[in-house]
Amino acid sequence: MLDHMPSDHLHPPLPIPRGLVFAASGWITVSWVVAMGLDPPLQPSTSVYTPAARMLLVSLVIGATIGWPLVRLCSAVPKRPIASSLLDVVTLIALLQVLLWPLRLVTSWTVDRTLLIDAHGITWLLLTGGVVALATAREGAIRVWMMILLLGWLGLPPLLSDILESPPIVTRISPLSHVWMLASGGPAAPAPGAWQFPMVELAVAMVLWWAASPPKAPAEVANQGSNR
Repeated sequence: MLDHMPSDHLHPPLPIPRGLVFAASGWITVSWVVAMGLDPPLQPSTSVYTPAARMLLVSLVIGATIGWPLVRLCSAVPKRPIASSLLDVVTLIALLQVLLWPLRLVTSWTVDRTLLIDAHGITWLLLTGGVVALATAREGAIRVWMMILLLGWLGLPPLLSDILESPPIVTRISPLSHVWMLASGGPAAPAPGAWQFPMVELAVAMVLWWAASPPKAPAEVANQGSNR
């Protein structure tokens, strides 16, 4: 029966992005050394490790929202851009889990706060992956504009907050400033309504992934109709 199936549906499985795993692991290692240092503190405690973990998360946000997209947007167009971007996102989410949850052992974060940071990290990766999928599926100036969009998403909200004294909710739009606020909360419970932000980010990410999906050609739609 496979002989009668269209060749377009016989996609081989995508290989594991070993280059991404290697690069992300290197970024995590360097970020860990810069944030934590090579020598253990004289008096190890959560008050010592929590600021270092906060700096580590800030570095990871920069790598995930700027470093990874920059590499992908400067590369050639993949044969399956949406599937490749989705595989990248799944890989980075897995690395996030391996790194984030052990940090709770050396910080003062509660389970709820760690779970909230994790939820934001996943939605930020989905948002960034949607932008990467949307840009890599096309050629031309859209790649430059998508990179500018990511830079603005990261740096513009805190800049406007400092210059225009905008409300705190504007600052939380940026993953850079938001992860700093979340990681600075210590043992305090998350603020009321804190879970609304990941839901909004997830909705925007779904819209981006939907926009990245290429429209079906008329011939393909006609073929599907005839098969029914």
